[in-house]
Amino acid sequence: MTSRPGSVAPKGRSRRSGTPWTRGGCITCKARRKGGCDRATPSCNNCLKVGRVCEGYGDLWVTPLDPSAPVFKADRSPKRRRLNTSSPVSLEPKSPSPSPSPSLTTSLNDQREEWRLDSPATPDQSSLFSPQCRIIDTEAENAAEEQCSEDQSILARIVTPQGILSHLSGNEAHYLQYHEAMGSQRLANLESEQNPLRSFLIPRAMFSPLLMKAVCAISAMHLFNRTESPDAKFASIDFYGRALRGLRGIIEESATKAIPDDALLAVGMMCKYEVVRGSVKQWVVHLKALHRLILSRGGLGTMDPEAAQFLRGLYIYAYSMGQISNQKKVCGRLILPDTDTETPRLNIYLGFTEELLKLCASIAELPSLQDDGISLRLAVASINDSLLHWTSSSSRLNIPQDLTKSTLTRLKLVAECFRDAGFIYLHSILERIKTGTSTPCDDTSGSNDWSSLVTTPKDVAINRLLSRIQTFPLGDHCEYSALTFPLFIAGAESEVFEYRDLVLRSFGKLQENFGIGNTIRAKEVLCALWVRRDAAQQDRSVKVHWMDVLEELQWDLNLA
Repeated sequence: MTSRPGSVAPKGRSRRSGTPWTRGGCITCKARRKGGCDRATPSCNNCLKVGRVCEGYGDLWVTPLDPSAPVFKADRSPKRRRLNTSSPVSLEPKSPSPSPSPSLTTSLNDQREEWRLDSPATPDQSSLFSPQCRIIDTEAENAAEEQCSEDQSILARIVTPQGILSHLSGNEAHYLQYHEAMGSQRLANLESEQNPLRSFLIPRAMFSPLLMKAVCAISAMHLFNRTESPDAKFASIDFYGRALRGLRGIIEESATKAIPDDALLAVGMMCKYEVVRGSVKQWVVHLKALHRLILSRGGLGTMDPEAAQFLRGLYIYAYSMGQISNQKKVCGRLILPDTDTETPRLNIYLGFTEELLKLCASIAELPSLQDDGISLRLAVASINDSLLHWTSSSSRLNIPQDLTKSTLTRLKLVAECFRDAGFIYLHSILERIKTGTSTPCDDTSGSNDWSSLVTTPKDVAINRLLSRIQTFPLGDHCEYSALTFPLFIAGAESEVFEYRDLVLRSFGKLQENFGIGNTIRAKEVLCALWVRRDAAQQDRSVKVHWMDVLEELQWDLNLA
C-alpha cells in the first residue's frame, strides 16, 4: 500500500531494512531484543560494535548455582516409623491372615481420629501443610530445629542475577535455576536432553512474566517438599497467587482477543503445581479451565506446535489419572485428538503408556453402562482384549536419539506395570458395579459376574506387578516416578497383608526422591482403607471399596 499525500507515518518501533529479527542470537542480543546477531565466535559483531560483552550462545545461566549446592539437596532423610516389623516381603501369593500383625493394626487404629473418616474433610483439612498429612513420616523435634536454622540461610545463597537473568528478581532467578538443575528432572517421567520442562519451558518463561511465575511456583513447592524450607513455602504461595492474578486479567480480556499460548501453558502449570502440592480438589479446577480455554482457542491446532505438543501430553496424563480415581467426570470426554500428521514424539509424561491410560479412562466410564448388561459385557470384553494384546510397540512413536537403551527398557517396564494395573483396576470397577447393583442388569445371560470376562485374574496381576516393582531402584531414575497409580491400585485391591509394607515403603521412596506431594495423599487413603477393612473383617461386614473412602473424604485424588 502506498501512503496518501500528507499522511503522517504512525509512531512506533521499526526495524532497519535488511536486518533480520531472530531469536537465535547470542544471550546478550536476545536479552536486549536486538536483531542482526551473526553468531560469530567468540563474540558476535553486533556486541562488538556497541562495546558490550557478548555472553555466548550455549549456556542459559551466566553464573549458575552448582547443581551440587546444598540448596538443591534435601539436607536429611526423613525418619520413618515402620508400621510392620516383619521380615522382608515374600511375594508368593498368600491367603489373607485371619489375625493381622498387631503392630500395623494398632498403629492404624491409633490414627482413626486423625483421618476423620466419620466426617468429610474440608478444604482446610486437605491442605498439604495440615498435620494430618504426616501419617507415616515423623520428625524428631531436634532435627526439625536444626533444619529450620539451615533453611534460614537459603535466600542468602541466591545468586545475584546477571546477564540474561538481570530482569528477574532474586527469587525468580533462584527458583528458575533450581527448576533447571533439579525440578525439571524430578517432575517428569522421562529425563533426556530434550526434556521440554527445561529446553522448552525455561526459554518461554524468560520472555513471559506470567509463565515465569507459574514455573517458579512449582519450583518453590518442589523445594519445600524436599527440604521443608519455610522460605520456599512462602515463595510458592506468593508466586502462585501472582500467577492466578495475572491469568484472571488475561481471561477478562479474552472477550476481545484470543488467549495467548503462554497463558494456556501457565494454566497447565497451575494444574501441575497442585499435583506437586498434593491438592485433592484444586487441581480439578485448573484442569477444567485448561479444557475450556483450549476449546475457546479452537483446539490445539491453533497453537504453536511445540506448545501444543507439550500441553497435549500434560492434559492426557492429568485427565486420565483424574478419571481413574474420581466417579465424577473431570472434563467430560477426552476430546483432544492429535493435531499433527507426524509421528508423535515420546512424551515425558506418557512414555509408552498413552494407550493404557486411555483404556483406564474407559474403564472409569463402565459404571454408566451398568443398566445395559449387553453393552457393559461388550465394553469389558473389548477393554480386556486391548489390555491382553497391548505391547510397548503397539503405537508408533518418534524416539529421541539421546535416549539410551537402558532408559527405554525402564520406560517399557513401567508400561508393563501400567498394564497389570489396568487389569487390577478393571476387576476393581466391576466388583464395585456388582456390589452396587440391587437388581440384575438387563442381560440375556441373567448374570452380572462380568469379572469372568477378564482373562487375567486380579491376584496374578497384583503379584506380577509388585514382584516387578520390588526389583526397581526407585530412587535412581525418574522413569519410576510414574508408579504412583500402579502402587496405589495394587495396595487397594490386594488381600495379602504382607504387601502393605512393600507398598508403603515404595511410596516413601517416591516421595523422598521425587518430592511430589500426591504420594502422601495416596498413602493416607490406603491407610484409611486398611483401617476400615480390618474393622470390617473383624465384624464380618461388607468389604470396603477404596472409592468409598474417597467419597467419605470428599477427595478428588490425582495419582499422576
